Amino acid sequence: MSIHRRAVLHLFIGFLALLYIAPGALGADTAPLRIDREWRERFVMGYDADVYRNRARFQTQAVAEFEATRHSTDPRARLRAAARFFYAIDDDSADCKVLDESLRDARAAGPQYRAELFDLAIASIGSGNGSHCQEFLSMAELEALARELGDPARMYYVLEGHAYAAMNAGRVNELLEIRARQADYAIADFQRAYTLWARAQAERIAGPGPNRAEALFQQALALTDSREFEALYLHQVVGLHRAAVNDKRTAAAHQYMQRALPGVLSGVVGARDSAYYLSLFARHLAQTGETQRALDLLDRSRGFHTNSKLVSMYRSRTLLEIYAALGTSSAYSSGMREVRNMEALLKNADYFGPASVQSAKLEISAFLEAFGRYEAALEAIKDANQAAEARQKLVNEKARVELQEKLHVAAKEKENAELKSQAELQAARQRGWIIAFGVAACGVAGASAALGMAVRRGRRLAMATADLKQRSTLLTAACHDLRQPVHALGMLTELGSDVQPHPDRFSEWLQSVRRSAASLSEMLDELMDLGRLDSGQYTPHLSDVSLADVLHDIQLHFGSLARRKGLTLEMAQAQCHVVSDRHLLRRMLFNLVSNAIRYTDTGYVRVEVHLASEDLQLTVRDSGPGIPPEKVEHAFRDYVRLNPIKAGEGLGIGLPIVRRAADLLGHDLHLFSPPGGGTAASLRLPLSVAASPAQAPAEDSATQPARTGTIALLEDDMDVRDAVTALLVAWGYTVRAAGSVPALLAESPGVPFKPDLLITDLHLVGTTGLEAIAALREALQTPDLPALLITGDLDPAITSQAALARAYLANKPLVPSKLDALVRQLINPQAAAPLPAVSKASVHSWLASYRSRKARH
Repeated sequence: MSIHRRAVLHLFIGFLALLYIAPGALGADTAPLRIDREWRERFVMGYDADVYRNRARFQTQAVAEFEATRHSTDPRARLRAAARFFYAIDDDSADCKVLDESLRDARAAGPQYRAELFDLAIASIGSGNGSHCQEFLSMAELEALARELGDPARMYYVLEGHAYAAMNAGRVNELLEIRARQADYAIADFQRAYTLWARAQAERIAGPGPNRAEALFQQALALTDSREFEALYLHQVVGLHRAAVNDKRTAAAHQYMQRALPGVLSGVVGARDSAYYLSLFARHLAQTGETQRALDLLDRSRGFHTNSKLVSMYRSRTLLEIYAALGTSSAYSSGMREVRNMEALLKNADYFGPASVQSAKLEISAFLEAFGRYEAALEAIKDANQAAEARQKLVNEKARVELQEKLHVAAKEKENAELKSQAELQAARQRGWIIAFGVAACGVAGASAALGMAVRRGRRLAMATADLKQRSTLLTAACHDLRQPVHALGMLTELGSDVQPHPDRFSEWLQSVRRSAASLSEMLDELMDLGRLDSGQYTPHLSDVSLADVLHDIQLHFGSLARRKGLTLEMAQAQCHVVSDRHLLRRMLFNLVSNAIRYTDTGYVRVEVHLASEDLQLTVRDSGPGIPPEKVEHAFRDYVRLNPIKAGEGLGIGLPIVRRAADLLGHDLHLFSPPGGGTAASLRLPLSVAASPAQAPAEDSATQPARTGTIALLEDDMDVRDAVTALLVAWGYTVRAAGSVPALLAESPGVPFKPDLLITDLHLVGTTGLEAIAALREALQTPDLPALLITGDLDPAITSQAALARAYLANKPLVPSKLDALVRQLINPQAAAPLPAVSKASVHSWLASYRSRKARH
């Protein structure tokens, strides 16, 4: 080969390597990552840090600098001074005319002043009134500007803007998520402490329990240098005071107040927050009987001049409560002055929504009633009721919008995935043409190999695209079907208050709620099982399974449904054990029976058992219309419903799950429809050697252990925690619940705590359920404390980690009956039925059966 041809070939091989080893390197459209050290020192460690060092001092310096440079001919000095000024001032103090002028100035200054425009935009968010001004940058503009400038630390302040928007819209869950993400972009400890403090504030808004909030406040306090960041330290101590007040821990609340009071009176946190915190302390003192001291603090709060409408409202509400308790004529006159102030403030809808109007009107009503002004009090109550209706409409609308957004997420993800796949396929085709041209230029050498590589790559991408489209179709259809029970639950929720006074209607309504919830839970179970079977993440757990128990579960689960349709559900009597995976066997039979009931209009659904020497045949037979022979195999395809008109609820993945599970376990599966109608599905299962039909003991419900014991519950979702606690208490258990181990141990300090079981969610704030199990066992010095770990995570690694931690793993959604059985078994394993186990003889029997069937197929 000539030198020229060898050089060309090397060039071509290098080109191929570039195409196939780093395909994303060509045409990459990513913004460069730049660390702006000057900006970090000036803005982050300067403006932002100064707010939390001593806001009053920072305000004085910023105002002086702004006035000195306002008419400067240096655009950069002028814009930076303006940004510092607006960053320093309190909420509600922004002058839109001045702010708009500064933002226009920054926009007109040119691209070399984009960093100053960003600083001004962030400052306008913090100044409160910025969003009402004409030149205010939208969040999309701000985010694009941050990415253009390059330094990832700017995203911390973009997320601050998103957090303001979520808070003002009342989207608390979104606010919590944003605050958690914000910490990832923090570059200084004071920023991390602030995000913890802000998350704690959001947690306090989210629910009445202070446990999560207090834990976050304590974490923030640990990160804060109180000597350098005095203002931030005071914010955190006041947060702890509020958490203690909410929890009615009066002594602790008083202690935190005393700790923060000197700094607050000095004005370190700025005029607005000083006035607000003094009003908070005054309300606490009034509620504990220290009326005169409360009035003194309110007088001192007026000494901090602030334009904050929120502070003015809170101070007036506190004074109303005090004047109502005093009951004197002068107190009435002073109180009416505050009433007029509150009513004037409430006219500003930008600051006071229906919730604020409702609470304010209720306090006005209580004040008027205390002085015998009943007609005026009644009018205030009517106003409060109107505000409550408006508030409920907003809540319903928010819930509807949030649900709609969640239901569209899957569709959006599908669309994005398809676009990405199509783009990759198009790129592959383009690369194929380039390769063909390169082959022609280089001669015959290497052409066959390169072309074959391109073709194979194109085929793989085409197959991946087809598979993606098939999965996307399933996902879209699943989302469509999931809407039905969600929609039903939404409608039933609206009817709840109407039917509650009528016992007969309420009972019917409650049954409808339970059916919709059960339907939704069943669909989610099926999707989870299909995902685990498809991904190869399900590891079978073989055990000696009592067939009588499984059939009894089927009778309990489907008996009422069959009766409602006028069908007879017949169940065979089988006192024997089989070798299988308990969960998958139950799922297969549930799906077969559910399908039979769904497609049968009259007659029966029958579960038959036929014993042989080494195995048994389990058959689900119905008197329905049957399946045409040419469509039998279609029944096992994903999202196929042979009679959509009669399919009703469901996802069309019941039989595909049965097929995948049967293949995984080596259980022969046959589906046939005899002439004349009806359908039969049969499974062949190996009998257990350890428990033959003659040896199978009958279950005695009287042997079930009583529900007694103490349970520790760790769950950071307030609604879930309250619901599970109520259920366990209703069953007879003593429950101590919290969002973290420190909060759990702090529930009743000094009181001995010896739980019989720990139930924990896997994903907790700042930690995991596995870490929480280890921490609680260590704290209580009970290494053998039983633990139940609950999660919706299908990662197989979780199963291994749970086993190492000696924790029983259960997947969400967890129905009450299954939770009840698990709790009984874990608290009293001697009295309860044992958790699934399998004998060695049964394993050998199953393996022999499995191998012989695989050999036949």
